[in-house]
Amino acid sequence: MEIRKVNIDKDFEEWNDIIINSPDFYTIAHNPSLISFLDNFLGWKGESFFIEKESKVVAVYQHTFTSDSKVVSMPHFSYGGIIRKDDQFSKQEIFKSLQKFLPNQFEIREFEPYSKHYDTDKIATYLNLEKTAEEQLAIFKSNHRRKIKKAYKNELEVEISNSKEAILSFYEVYSKNMLRLGSPPLSIKFFNNLSNEYKFGEMKIFVVRYGNQVIGGSVVLSYNNFVEDCWLSTLSEYNNLYTSVLLYWEMIKYSIEIEAKYFSFGRSTKDSSLLHFKKQWKPIERQLYFSFSEPQKVSLKKMTFLTKIWKLLPLKIANFVGPKIADKLY
Repeated sequence: MEIRKVNIDKDFEEWNDIIINSPDFYTIAHNPSLISFLDNFLGWKGESFFIEKESKVVAVYQHTFTSDSKVVSMPHFSYGGIIRKDDQFSKQEIFKSLQKFLPNQFEIREFEPYSKHYDTDKIATYLNLEKTAEEQLAIFKSNHRRKIKKAYKNELEVEISNSKEAILSFYEVYSKNMLRLGSPPLSIKFFNNLSNEYKFGEMKIFVVRYGNQVIGGSVVLSYNNFVEDCWLSTLSEYNNLYTSVLLYWEMIKYSIEIEAKYFSFGRSTKDSSLLHFKKQWKPIERQLYFSFSEPQKVSLKKMTFLTKIWKLLPLKIANFVGPKIADKLY
């Protein structure tokens, strides 16, 4: 097999036709506009490829160089990997051919492993969407439907927008919540640039208000029939109002309205409280494999003592220092 670089302006229709007709499960991370976003914002050079056999395309694949010697498919997102045109070849067969074109180091995030070195800490959850909001609502347990109704009775209001003002409103909640969780936040420039660069789908900001107070928000990306909540945060002091419940329901309703087939809750750590919360929505759960070219050393993300230290920082300092770390901590 050989590879051919994709000129996405010229080749997008062929790329997208393979994506939407593939037997494989595609995600927003297979949107080729993310390559140019990561390149323009972080200087990470990316490449999209057609993988060919006897001059016929058998699969597509893309990655980003996070360093001179390492590629990741896809940084800042839960997924990546190979999408086949059909099932003539297995992903493992295709990857063996692809691997000779990769640098020494790689990380590929997928629903199956690509090497003997892989991490299985993360679970992806998503819904096969019903045709109407009423049909979707009927799937949930009565207690969960009660929480959704309660959120509306609490007079929470949701705005859906892609404006810079909405991004700022989301970011104010997001940065406070990240400090509470003990993690550095991405920069507001990250979200503004993503809004400017994202193509072949929509980026929407969901903002929840309680009176004049913004108490929650999320960033949603869509690509073809796939919609994902990529970042979501709420102010914990208002959690008794069911802010997160309302946010997720509004995102699900939006996905149904635009006739999407899937709504993704993104990835979660196994056995986490967040995964437990997501299970209330009766999602499909799929194991994620983060495959590496070699055994991994201890990750900064797994050093819990750093989380405790970060929580002690003043918000202004966390918001100044944090993005310098988080933008490149993929």
